[in-house]
Amino acid sequence: MKKIAIVFAAAGAFLAILAQQADTNEWVWASFFHTLGFVGYIFVISGLAYLSLWYIHQLSRDEKHRIRHYYHKEK
Repeated sequence: MKKIAIVFAAAGAFLAILAQQADTNEWVWASFFHTLGFVGYIFVISGLAYLSLWYIHQLSRDEKHRIRHYYHKEK
């Protein structure tokens, strides 16, 4: 799932850059690429949100394990 999130974020960044280039260079289908850029922003946000939540989950898991180990040691 992490690989999918990374691919989505990278593809979204590519689409956003492509939309910016279309807007800057006044391509014929600029409105189409503008829509693709919006979709790209959604991909980037979704991919980074998943990776952020995964990282927070890992931190909480490690902390839960550390607390459990600490209290088990005291008894």
